[in-house]
Amino acid sequence: MLLYRAKNFFPTGHTANAQRSAKETSSFLSPFYSLPCMNILENPWFFISLWMGGAFLAALLAIKLRVPVAIVEILVGAALSHFLDLSQPTEWMNFLSKLGATMLCFIAGTEIEPEFFSQSWKKHLLSGSFSFLVPFTAIALITHFFFQWQPAQSLIAGIALGTTSIAIVYTSLLERGIENSSLGKTLLASCFITDFGSVLTLGIFFTHWELSSILFGLFAIILLWFFPKILRSLLRFLKKSPVSEPEIKFVFFMLTFLGFLASMAKTEPVLPAFILGVLAANSFSQDQLFRRRLRAVAYSILTPFFFMKSGFHISFPMLVIGFIPLLLLTFLKTCFKIIGVLPYLLLEKHPLKESLFGSLLTSGGLTFGLIAAHYGIQNKILSREIYSLITLATLLSTLIPVFLAGLLLPRGEVPKEKKVFVKKELGEYEEEG
Repeated sequence: MLLYRAKNFFPTGHTANAQRSAKETSSFLSPFYSLPCMNILENPWFFISLWMGGAFLAALLAIKLRVPVAIVEILVGAALSHFLDLSQPTEWMNFLSKLGATMLCFIAGTEIEPEFFSQSWKKHLLSGSFSFLVPFTAIALITHFFFQWQPAQSLIAGIALGTTSIAIVYTSLLERGIENSSLGKTLLASCFITDFGSVLTLGIFFTHWELSSILFGLFAIILLWFFPKILRSLLRFLKKSPVSEPEIKFVFFMLTFLGFLASMAKTEPVLPAFILGVLAANSFSQDQLFRRRLRAVAYSILTPFFFMKSGFHISFPMLVIGFIPLLLLTFLKTCFKIIGVLPYLLLEKHPLKESLFGSLLTSGGLTFGLIAAHYGIQNKILSREIYSLITLATLLSTLIPVFLAGLLLPRGEVPKEKKVFVKKELGEYEEEG
């Protein structure tokens, strides 16, 4: 089954040259793998030190280049996998990357402002729904009928490129001091609905619906219903022993147990993790120190495994072979995001410049897009070539539109009461977007 034909976009000679180049690269590195010292790659201690060293290097480059560290981690992971000629990740790498993705979804859910969202979600339901459904539907149809991808592959492409990022939007609004404006509140509420729609769609289409799935799903729903009722009082009690960090242990227990229920229900653990984060948002907003400690654990150890593992499967030759479809996917996502968001912002009587700014800003989305693509290649739905196209398009559609949005509405003077907050909190949102 041929999922993607590069000759549809390039002459056969270009494809052959790229394949020959890849083989030459492999043959160039292959003599080094026969050396005795290369056996140390089988040592897990060395391998994890190499992996965390790559994460540290990515952090340094991100600071120097002033780009999101997640993007650099993805590229470092791709470079490591190609240089070391590792065709398949180890089982513990797969598990840690899944745990990192689950933590990212949980933290993304905690970014929601509960009081504001409970008051405005009905008002912004339409904008958030169109923000996801328009690019999702368009990209799924185009990749299926024009690229000749299989239905499941097209659905994953639509989900991955239909997402947005609360972290990117919130950070950009903070930088301009307009997070509490009408435009800021509209974008944040729409982002939550968009992200929830993407996670829900992934769960609906790729859950193996059986009686056991329904039973485990109902048990997870009951557990989630009780969670906010006990969390606040439990956190007050757990603070009596701050040294052992019992609150963080409790969060990890809930996430891993819900992940177990999700696996038994034959679905992805990101959906209950995201809902759990939303339910915990109120408690997190009242305890900023707890939020920072949990993020420190997640962003320093777990999320690098997810982002670097996301880069693990990227095929660099696809930058040459699939250059045109890559640009086409990036262009399609940006255009259909604007089509889905811009009319609503104009109807809300926002100026055209601000409406374009908000529309471009919602095009950026790393976490949920990468999670959808990662699910596809993890479950052998996507080939490495298609995965590379989706992942690289996700990166480009995050960098280019957000850069253009910054040109439309440059950073203004942030109010004095906001300056300390931005300086203190901004790094927390880098990891996702």
